Amino acid sequence: MLRLFLCIFGLVSFMCAGQYQDFTHMSVSITPVPAQNEIRGIAELFFVAEEPQDSIYLNGVKINYHSVRLNNDSVSYGYNDQGIWLMPERQNLKDTNHITITYDCQPRKGLFFIGWDDETGQSPKQIWTQGQGIDHRHWIPHKDDQTDKLTMDIRVEFDAGYEVISNGELVEVKEGEVSSNWHYRMDKPMSSYLIALVIGQYDSKATMSKSRIPLTQYYYPDREGDYEWYYAHNEEIFNFLQEEVGVAFPWANYKQVPVKNFHHGAMENTTATIFGDFFLVDEIAFNDRNYTYVNAHELAHQWFGNLVTAIGSDHHWLHEGFATYYQWLSEENLYGQDHFDWLRWTEAQLVFEASRNDSIPLGNGKAGSYRFYQKGAWVLYMLKQKLGKRKFDMAIQHYLQKNAFGVVNTDSLNSSLKAVTGMDYSAFFTDWVFTAGEPVLQFESVTENDTVKLKYTPVYMPFEQISIPIQIQSAKGLLDTLLPVGKKEVVWDLHKLLGDEVTAWTINPDMTMLVQVREKKPSRFWQKQYENSESVIDRYRAVQGMADNPDDKVEDFLISILENTSGFHALRAEALRQLQAMLSEKEFTKNVRMALKDPDVQLQKEAILLVKNPNSEMQKVLHKLRKGRSYELRQNALHLCVNPKDLKSNQWLYDELYSEEPGIPGRKLEITALLYQILLFKDKEALSTLKRRASPAYDFSTRMNTIQALKSIGYFDRELCGYYFNALFAYNWQLRKEARNLLQAYYKREDEKEVIRQYIREHQNSFTNFQKRVVSATFELNTD
Repeated sequence: MLRLFLCIFGLVSFMCAGQYQDFTHMSVSITPVPAQNEIRGIAELFFVAEEPQDSIYLNGVKINYHSVRLNNDSVSYGYNDQGIWLMPERQNLKDTNHITITYDCQPRKGLFFIGWDDETGQSPKQIWTQGQGIDHRHWIPHKDDQTDKLTMDIRVEFDAGYEVISNGELVEVKEGEVSSNWHYRMDKPMSSYLIALVIGQYDSKATMSKSRIPLTQYYYPDREGDYEWYYAHNEEIFNFLQEEVGVAFPWANYKQVPVKNFHHGAMENTTATIFGDFFLVDEIAFNDRNYTYVNAHELAHQWFGNLVTAIGSDHHWLHEGFATYYQWLSEENLYGQDHFDWLRWTEAQLVFEASRNDSIPLGNGKAGSYRFYQKGAWVLYMLKQKLGKRKFDMAIQHYLQKNAFGVVNTDSLNSSLKAVTGMDYSAFFTDWVFTAGEPVLQFESVTENDTVKLKYTPVYMPFEQISIPIQIQSAKGLLDTLLPVGKKEVVWDLHKLLGDEVTAWTINPDMTMLVQVREKKPSRFWQKQYENSESVIDRYRAVQGMADNPDDKVEDFLISILENTSGFHALRAEALRQLQAMLSEKEFTKNVRMALKDPDVQLQKEAILLVKNPNSEMQKVLHKLRKGRSYELRQNALHLCVNPKDLKSNQWLYDELYSEEPGIPGRKLEITALLYQILLFKDKEALSTLKRRASPAYDFSTRMNTIQALKSIGYFDRELCGYYFNALFAYNWQLRKEARNLLQAYYKREDEKEVIRQYIREHQNSFTNFQKRVVSATFELNTD
């Protein structure tokens, strides 16, 4: 058996090595069969043979092939679970050729059937795709390589009661009484991992950008009333980004469509972004999470990732870094400078967290999300600081235009920088893209006779030397200069640098460099930094620094920040946190109560996390916040308002407010209320309702929250066992993991173990091969 495998493997490897085809067009016609989780299809692939071919290899995972033809003639072929190889006669090849494959498959990746297993009929029934990076090979046999770009036709036959959405322009819909035939066309080349297909029941709204690009926003018919919240600022985002990027939108139109149980936040398929329906928020949920930043991020990908595509995973930051950077700019346009500064600060903390966990550089395919997204965006931000906006914009436009519909790497970006500025930025990319980690710098000040000496100590310095910006202030004015820092300690006399008495200084002002600065200095200098700076980052660092020097003046200053109702919420929240260690419990509680009454809901959400053992006055505030302008706020208030010593006082847990959550994913508030109804009132109806939330009728986040709630009270029965096995086989990896961990834990307890074993015995004959493998791996059983 091993010998046969090696022979086959060697043959396939030889054939793959000998192929030289340029695939130019793909036409796919499919008929989904949800009852069998099946796709029946015909794929027609057009290619140019640059020289005589011994073999042609196509990716196709566990696909059943019924017919394979080359230029309308039969052709010899072989296949396995990973792909198919054709062995053409050389005389049958032309300059331009096409392969026609008739096939069927039951994909576990790439294309997903959602809701068809819900016997209650409550779940929306959908089919949707997610192909990044190489998952479309599970339902289309083709050359699945992101560097291979081609035009496409996608045809779908499906039930006439459903909408079909795909890439490009809708050529036609042939409507029938039972089924309809949809035809979409992409007339500009794109990578196949960006294929989009969504089938579901939707309404839509058509709008237009300033540049006359047609925009279509899909939504669930029963969520029309909240359209303005989940698609907030949609046209403004599109118009801003097109102007900011400075290169015309490269595609014929743009569509956005929500789906249930999506594996990620969203996917930037060319002209057709698919996003998780957990972003379908209402006015209340908008204050907890909203789609505007995702909207901007996925739209930016239409240029960065779709128009120009990275040649491989080591350059993936050119997709996610650019999309995140232009998302930042869009948020700045929508929400202002303070929001933008705070966003840069919080995103930088994620980068630093990644560097504490491992030492992988950004320019490595294993760099991880915090680097691909956040550090990639920071690299571009720093580039813009070096070049200035005009030259930076020119370089990015050159990069897009030169490489349009092609593939790129980091050198491609450097080439465009050279072309615009005449300078080589290789050293910059070596430091920030191909070197692991970011500088961690420690500064401590010593004041003697009005002289300030600043001592630098390197905590972690991946570079030989950098120049860190510093702004020094005296009564006469400001000095902006650079401090050269490297791998050795240095002490500077700031008085000599300034030539005058130093009243304040700020290291890395407005955080223009991705450097982690640890600094200690007297509170009066932190206060001056706060008062002198317009940057949220500098002011936030100043509030944090106050903790090192607590005294009455510091308390008064922090209280003044908290009481400034026009101040940015993060500054006020940090001031409140610092006060917790400085004030008496009574005084601190008074300040928390004041923050909870503040009109800024983001401050309220931070303040409620600091409430401990609320007194009667605080309870009055909390009961109002059970109906506050945030679902997160409501849930935290609910926990604090429950009184286990007086059951009658908890009747408010039955308010309809807690069972009507159309605008928040996961139904956390309702699940929390149901849990307390069960615990406090032994409510069997509440238990029955909660159990149903674990069924496939509900979205993955609701099911996960329900699983956790029921686990917390140790409840498990045969009905739940069936729901948990359904979750164990689910497409969504987060739900699968939650169910697997719970079932494995219960399998170690005798009573629950018998329920699980009984379920397996009753269903093992109906398990698919995939399900048998999952059960075997989860419980270490032989299910054959």
